[in-house]
Amino acid sequence: MNVLIVGATGVLGRIVIPRLLERGHHVRAIVRRSQSVRLLEQAGVEVRSGDIFDRSSLEAAADGCDAAFHLATAIPKDGSQDWSLNDRVRREGTRNLLDAVLKNGVRRYIQQSITLLYGDYGQQIVDESAPVQVSPISESAADMEGMVRSSGIEWSILRGGIFYGAGTGREDGWRQSAREGNLTIPGDGSDLISLVHVVDMARAAVAALEHAPAGSIYNIVDDEQVSYKRLFNHIAAQLGADPPQSGGPKFLPSLGCSNAKARLELGWSPAYPNFFSGLANVELR
Repeated sequence: MNVLIVGATGVLGRIVIPRLLERGHHVRAIVRRSQSVRLLEQAGVEVRSGDIFDRSSLEAAADGCDAAFHLATAIPKDGSQDWSLNDRVRREGTRNLLDAVLKNGVRRYIQQSITLLYGDYGQQIVDESAPVQVSPISESAADMEGMVRSSGIEWSILRGGIFYGAGTGREDGWRQSAREGNLTIPGDGSDLISLVHVVDMARAAVAALEHAPAGSIYNIVDDEQVSYKRLFNHIAAQLGADPPQSGGPKFLPSLGCSNAKARLELGWSPAYPNFFSGLANVELR
């Protein structure tokens, strides 16, 4: 297929692209930064200058494409809690991209989303039939999904867990905190977290392009949902650091998600089925 990628240079997009090329797809990437062009072109990617907030550039890039991926995000850096740009990507950016692909008759559309839409389910493991519980941290994602579902295109939504793996900075932050002795377990540590290695999210995106039926939603998460207590104790033990203390603030809902539907319908399974394998790439002490 001729595939359009928005978010090509992001943490997910740059892992999705080589997997699409390996499968024989022609990839057209929209980029904003000139320093990204050479690397992408050397890999065999057709590069177009554009921006998710520039509808005309999206319309020009979508011409002749069979499918489009919305993988763009704007995650705050350096501890900032200003999510306004990410909210804008989800709302204004999604509207622009949907309009562009619809205008050009693009048939398939894959949307990256988040499992955090489900909200807090305690110790229950939830699947895609669970009602969402929209909160301030997920409101823009709910709006984004609503636009996609009502678009009339052949869409598939991938609700990813909390990313970890190379380039995400997730485990780097946890390990740095553990080394400094300030990795703190939220509450009593029993809350669940649904993780997904970014490589497995990329593999699921390609599988969805090739196999997902129109109008499908999938949880893309590790096989095993883990408690913060078990996760953070494992990270500290890897580094020979002191065990983390409990009683820290809770930032995210307790949420464990099932990936059974994606395994069944997409023929996908995670290469890193749990945190133990996904976090193995560290010098043990």
